[in-house]
Amino acid sequence: MKIKKVPRYLALSLLTSGASLIIGFLSFSGMLAIWPFLPAAYLFFGLSVAYEGEIILQNIKSAWKKQFGKNHLERQLANDYLLEKISNTPPEEYPAFFKDYEAQLILLHQFGHHRLSKASKARKEQVEKTLSDMEKWFALQLFANKKKASTDLSAYELNLQYWLERNGQDKQQTLLKKRRTMFHLALAFSALSAVFMSLGTTYLLVEAFSIIPLFAGISFALWPIFIIPMAIVAGIAYGFLTYNALTDMIANDTLRKWFNNIRALLKEPMSFRKIFIPIVTILLIGLAIALTICTAGTWWTVAKEARPLFAWMTKLPNLIMMGIINPIIIALSSMAFIFQNTSETLDQLSKSAKNVGHKISTFFKGFFKSITDAFQALRKRENWFQILNPFRLMLKIGMMPLKFILFLGHLIGIGVTSDRVPGIPHTVSATAGAGSELFEDWHYFFSDDHTHMEIQPHEHHDDSHDCHKHPLEAHDDHADHRKAMLEERLGHEHEHNHDKDLPTRLLKFIFSPLYFLATIWDYSFSKLNGTILGKPQKIETFNHAWEKQNGEQTAKRIPLPTADQQPSTSWKMLHTIYRIEVYKEKKLKKVSQQSKRDALTGIQQQLREELDDLKIEQKQEGRPWRYQATGFFSGKEGPEIDTFLKHALPERVNASVMGAITVV
Repeated sequence: MKIKKVPRYLALSLLTSGASLIIGFLSFSGMLAIWPFLPAAYLFFGLSVAYEGEIILQNIKSAWKKQFGKNHLERQLANDYLLEKISNTPPEEYPAFFKDYEAQLILLHQFGHHRLSKASKARKEQVEKTLSDMEKWFALQLFANKKKASTDLSAYELNLQYWLERNGQDKQQTLLKKRRTMFHLALAFSALSAVFMSLGTTYLLVEAFSIIPLFAGISFALWPIFIIPMAIVAGIAYGFLTYNALTDMIANDTLRKWFNNIRALLKEPMSFRKIFIPIVTILLIGLAIALTICTAGTWWTVAKEARPLFAWMTKLPNLIMMGIINPIIIALSSMAFIFQNTSETLDQLSKSAKNVGHKISTFFKGFFKSITDAFQALRKRENWFQILNPFRLMLKIGMMPLKFILFLGHLIGIGVTSDRVPGIPHTVSATAGAGSELFEDWHYFFSDDHTHMEIQPHEHHDDSHDCHKHPLEAHDDHADHRKAMLEERLGHEHEHNHDKDLPTRLLKFIFSPLYFLATIWDYSFSKLNGTILGKPQKIETFNHAWEKQNGEQTAKRIPLPTADQQPSTSWKMLHTIYRIEVYKEKKLKKVSQQSKRDALTGIQQQLREELDDLKIEQKQEGRPWRYQATGFFSGKEGPEIDTFLKHALPERVNASVMGAITVV
């Protein structure tokens, strides 16, 4: 981890802890309201924080990127535009950039979702960085100021600009202004919610400190020393969560999309999906509204019953504590978060239900055959001693029920965070909260993101060479695969990180002795394969056996792409110009560094002159280019710039694969 990133990671950790604090103490006090038994309250406090911490971290990271990431909104809109246009434009009408982008996307897809060897993992990261640079560069082109745009554009850039002008560039620039205004309003509301949530959290923490024996023994005069910093961090974290939910709803047009999807679904022929999705949608909306009301009611109860931290808080008008914090701020911000997360689960359920009728009709037909096929495949990999591994059986019997119980406990823990609503029984409000939480969290822990269709490496096709030059153009039946690749890369849902949750990691640690014994058993008896126990393949190393018992894939090595699989030389040169510009903006901002900036600008001009000699219609994959790099730089920045030009830059633009950049 780089030193300059330490403040960011520290801030994210504190904010995640602050938001988890709110959830944990609401669960703690909510459980005590139902069952005044401290060990149970501690248990559900832990389960709530353990599961919600992962979700909260993802959402806060997303909000942080939106607020502090450079040109994030422009990139988001450009990615949406790129997804729509490449999906709906015939390949023969592509501008040259689209062809290069799609070629790079196919390279990324060759790595799939496999566990990769060290070399292949590094190569995949390089491909992803190139795609990221292409997306950033495209955003600059899409939102370029035409009046200030340089007239010194290459044929490659002019080709893209002319295409954009004919395909809604003005509408995108207008949308950017409108979206930026809406994001500013979302930020203002989120800041307001953060202020009031900090104030409301003081009541929650005073209540918790009064109950927990460890804190109850501390003098009340010292409580502000602990409570004020915790409340401030918790409030800011809540503001980040609110901002992320609101901006996601704006970007995804969540409510309108729900309405349009239901309206389109009702026009389809009668099917399981036509009945199932509207019913589930109504149920989810009802649960979301009920949870919002229960959440606001619970905070109202907390503010009413808890002791104020300071005497001056008793003088605050009831309009602030009972009229703004609860029914307006808390309700609206909670509803945004609940609706946005529920909508993502609904999208997943809708996709899963699309072919459910066919799945049901074929399930019973292929049930016994699938069992037979699975067993035959197992017999090819394992002998009878491996199959009857007693430790693996113990893991299967023990782990799955415990994972289910812990997740169920988390749902209960979240349900009781909103169970103190005046006039509503605790069990009713807690049940509504747990049900809504199930649908909110489903897409985080049970995502099917890794089930996308994958393009197999083109070496399997006889006409692979043509495919690399014109990605997917020769195969009309690959349109669905192209769209799947684009959605996985550019869709909003790809930002979610589906790492294993903390309770699962804890369970694996607790059961690690059984994993170790299962590994020894499997590895030892695999040595008999190929001898007296038939032909199943031997496990080469103990590490492979360990990976197998932990459900990990064996690391694969993906062959490096050849020159004809690379984007065009025109793009590589523009990529080089772009990376030099990024380097100047990041590293050479001082006035005293102007001479070095001018030297790098000279290199950019040399490359533009080279670009003038290229025609975008021609294939120039093997054409090298040169720039003067020595003698320009001195002082403390000199070696760093020299390293950038000779090593980091060629590697980043993938010119090293072809030897395309020559440093004189």
